[in-house]
Amino acid sequence: MAQAMTSPSRAPRDRYTRIAILLHWAIAAFIVFNLCSGFFIEGWLHGRPGAGPPPPANWASLVLHASSGLTVLALTVVRVAWRLVNDPPPPPAGSRHWERRAARVAHFLLYAAMVLMPLTGWAILSAHPPAGSRGASAVALPPGAPPPSAAPRTVTVWNLVPMPAIAPVEAIGSEPGGVAPQHVLHERFADWHRTGGWLLLGLLLLHVLGALKHQLLDRQPALQRIGIGRSRPGMEPRHNSGS
Repeated sequence: MAQAMTSPSRAPRDRYTRIAILLHWAIAAFIVFNLCSGFFIEGWLHGRPGAGPPPPANWASLVLHASSGLTVLALTVVRVAWRLVNDPPPPPAGSRHWERRAARVAHFLLYAAMVLMPLTGWAILSAHPPAGSRGASAVALPPGAPPPSAAPRTVTVWNLVPMPAIAPVEAIGSEPGGVAPQHVLHERFADWHRTGGWLLLGLLLLHVLGALKHQLLDRQPALQRIGIGRSRPGMEPRHNSGS
């Protein structure tokens, strides 16, 4: 009986918890969708609608992109909270000190991108004069375009929850004198978001290549740690916590 009670402590967990694995793959799926939709919007739809409200298909693409991004943000907050109260499995056997440090830096950068990318996207959507404000009335529109108050400004996340604007960012354009500075800020957020998308893509590729390197070349159970398959002979987890 005593042996049965103590054996789990002598066999350290070699996988993340089920909740952590579920969050990992859910976030990964939304990130891939978000990158694809973001590059599609940037490369195919960007600038086509003009100053008026975007056509329904373009607006639907934007809403899906924003919904996915905010979902990444929400899931990342949950993932960080779960990580704070649940220790990860120890590093795989044979991991070098520099590899562990590089993995920690890469994970930190990924988490930072998963927070900052949705926030900058949210700021882009917020950097417009409030509908019905004096600033919105002062915006120059092409002939025949509807007034700004008729433009679809509110994003409904997954057609369920209206996404409010970031109040301080939106308030900049409330008056005519704030429209130009708000536009400059909008373009700055857009540049950051665009650059961040490429950086996130690079980090994601490095993350995948690193996992494949550990799995295929180093014969470490990298994929098993995140729920893919079972550890095979020659792929034994490390029996100390490491750093």
